[in-house]
Amino acid sequence: MKIWAAIFWHSAGPLITMNGQIIASDSVDILGNRVHPMVHVLIPINGAVIQDDNSPIHTARSVQSRFEEHEDALQRLSWPA
Repeated sequence: MKIWAAIFWHSAGPLITMNGQIIASDSVDILGNRVHPMVHVLIPINGAVIQDDNSPIHTARSVQSRFEEHEDALQRLSWPA
């Protein structure tokens, strides 16, 4: 089991549990259906920053496209190798 978690300035976000192999399309789904709506509710002024570990599923073209399409609402923090 894998767990995705969010930490906010004032609280912790929900835990998202995932079973099995996680692929880039799963990451895009989580961003679109879980993270983006949660950010709009908790940080309505477009100040959210997301950080990941640069694993291949986070750097996949489909995931990067998702960030580019929604860069006004969710900024990705660079994490060099």
